[in-house]
Order: sequence, then structure tokens, then C-alpha cells
Amino acid sequence: MKAVILAAGKGERLSKGKSKLNAKPKPLIPLLGLSLLERAIVSAKESGIYDFVIVVGYRSEEVVKYVEEKQNRLGLNIDFVENEEWEKGNGLSVLKARDSLQEKEDFVLLMCDHVFDSSILKELLEYAKNRIGKCVLCVDEPENVFDLEDATKILLERNKPNAIGKGIKNYNAVDCGIFYCTPAIFNALEAEKGKGKYELSDAVQCLIECDKLEVFDIGGRFWCDIDTPESLEYAKNKMLTSLEKPTDGIISKCINRKISKRITARIVNTNLTPTQITIISFIMALASAAFFLLGEHKYLIIGGILAQASSIIDGCDGEVARLKFLTTDYGAFVDSILDRYADGIMILGLIFGYWMLHGGISVWIIGLVALLGSFMISYTNARYEGVFEKPGGNRGIPIRRDMRLFMIMIGAFLNQVLGLMLLLAILTNLEVVRRVFSIKRIITKTKF
Repeated sequence: MKAVILAAGKGERLSKGKSKLNAKPKPLIPLLGLSLLERAIVSAKESGIYDFVIVVGYRSEEVVKYVEEKQNRLGLNIDFVENEEWEKGNGLSVLKARDSLQEKEDFVLLMCDHVFDSSILKELLEYAKNRIGKCVLCVDEPENVFDLEDATKILLERNKPNAIGKGIKNYNAVDCGIFYCTPAIFNALEAEKGKGKYELSDAVQCLIECDKLEVFDIGGRFWCDIDTPESLEYAKNKMLTSLEKPTDGIISKCINRKISKRITARIVNTNLTPTQITIISFIMALASAAFFLLGEHKYLIIGGILAQASSIIDGCDGEVARLKFLTTDYGAFVDSILDRYADGIMILGLIFGYWMLHGGISVWIIGLVALLGSFMISYTNARYEGVFEKPGGNRGIPIRRDMRLFMIMIGAFLNQVLGLMLLLAILTNLEVVRRVFSIKRIITKTKF
């Protein structure tokens, strides 16, 4: 399966009045660490597509050079086709790609200025398997569209397309710019070209009339047509909002994510990798433990601030990875290991610092029980959520890592290390016991 990506347009509305945007061709305008074109390519790669035909036009040399520099890193096969008549309409760009495809070959058609949830394309490919000989167009409900006035509207009757166009008055869906195409699209494009019509939507209307088009409802998932600075900002905000996870704890939701997303929006445009960010977070945790070792209240405050800052930065590595399609099982594994080391070292730092000033065996006993409880909470997470099928199901006592580090900061601020250790010891181990009995109940119900 190949993907054809249209990247020939000028994008006048997007660059108008914006000197930084105007300096780049539209396909190369950055959005949270990746250019629009690179984001379209990698979104398709996420769906298992590794062969691409990119149709270029306006400032084509710059676009081709940019992609060629990244081609080896992306590990993809990319052919370029130039459309010298790019000003006439995007239908001509699709026609130009025909010679780069095999005869009777189906393909995916994407617009470089459309960003979308990559799961949409995965499900479209599955859906199209059972629609042999039919082109399939992704559609969404009008209320989900940022710039409805400029959108290509569609009238559906009993879930079958009846009419398409930007200017139609009666409509109940919107074209998302994500297509599964059969060679029938080229026949429709040729027919419309003979009438002096060069827009892709004209050919799609022809497919509708020939009963060769079906639609796939994306169900309100994220997508956006980037045509103006306002739509670019809208897409940025939506993508940052999507970084929130169902597994986020209370502190992550209410505090950490609000800060980490702002940090991520800046560092995602740098060369910092997710692994490097993970290491920075770990170093901050080590620095926090070093201040805890000193024991005095003023150092506890500094250590508490560093502990919470480490917790916030710990969210940025995953955010950058998701935005730049760099998530790996290995990265998540390393992050989890360093988190456990960081937790242990900070708690040990608090125990030792308190013991140096006050002495006594009680802080070691209580502290080590708190340390054991923290490790067991982390150890049981995956198994527990597996039983309850979805992340965060039946959460119980909210004592995840974000809460524990926040409690460490508060305990340090209040100079109540022994009380903090006692509270951590009680809450973490109670939650572990609760999980054991919850899982037992579920397994018992399943057997009967």
C-alpha cells in the first residue's frame, strides 16, 4: 500500500501577515516539533505504510531537499512528482501521481496540511478491505470542524454520499481530507479535467454519481485542516490537550500536566530526545535527595521543590515522544526503572537526613515500610490495570507517583519528615492490600 501526499500548494492564507511562517513553504511549516509534511508522513507510517508518492509544486526544491534529508532516518521509500500547474487545483496533483503507482493499485490519499489522529487511518484501511472497488472518504460531523466556512461539505442520505462541495447549502458531514482510493479516482479526474474542472472535490462528486464512493465516519476524533494561523494554533492546543492520559493521577491532572504541557510546547522544537529528558528528570531527583541528606529545614524546602519539578519534567519525556512519534517500549522501560531508582533515593535521603539530626531507629523502620509500599504500588500497577481492562479502572486510594512526590514536597515544606514517612507507609501499603482483595473478587466472580 502506498500513500500519495499532496504538498504542492502555496498556502497563502497561512503565511499572510506572518513573517516566520512566510519564510517556509506550507508543507514545511512547523507544528510541535515536526513540519506539516513530516507529520503527515509519520502518521501514515504509524498505520504500516512505508511507500510514498509526494506531489510537490510551489518551492518544490526546498520541499524535496527537506524530505530527502530526513528520508534515511524515517526508513521510508519516497518518490517525488512535480506538478508545474499546481495553481490550477489539487485534482491535477493527484493525476500527476498516477504514473508512480502500479496499474490497478489502490492507495491512500492525504493532504500535507491536514493533521489527524493516526488511528483514523488504521481503521480506514481495515474498513476499506470490505469495500472492494469503492473509494472511501473519511468524514466528520460539522460541529467538530474549526473553520466550517472553508470546509468541504457533504450531504449524506442514509449514510451514503449524495453531494460534495464547499458551497453546497444542505449538508450534514464534512470531508476530512483522508481518502482510500481505487484507480476509479483517475477516471473521475480525467472526466472532470475534460470539463475544465481541476479540483479533487469535482472528481469526488463524479464518483458519487457513479456509485463508487463510500464514507467512513471518524467518530469525532481529532483532525484539522491547517489553512490559517488561527487553525495552526487551534491544532497545537488540541494536540497538547490530547497529551493527558487516563492513567494520570489527581496531581498530574490538576497541576503537573498544566505545567508540563507548556514546557513541552517549547522543548519539542529543540533536539532534546525523550531519553535525554528522562535523564534530566532523574538528575533533578538525585539533586533533591542530596538536599534531603542535609536534613535542615531550608535544605528540605529546596529538595521538595526539586522533587516536584522532577515529577513535572518526568511527564515531558512522554509528551515529546508522543508528539514526535518517538514512543518505544524500551524508552518506557528505562523511564520506569529510573523512576523507581529516583523514588528510592529520595526516600532514603529523607530518612538519612532526619536520622542525622534527630537519631533514633523509628525513622528507619517507618521509612523503609514507606519505601516498600512505594515500590509495591508501582509493581502492581500493570497487573492491576490488566485485570480491570482499562488504565485507571477502579483506582482506589490516589497514591500514584505524582501524589507521592507532591506529598514529599509538602512534607519537606512543613519540616515533617517522620509524619510524611508514616503517611506514605500507611497509604501505599493499604492500597496494595486493597488491590489484592479487589483482584481476588474479580477472579472469584469470573470463575462462577
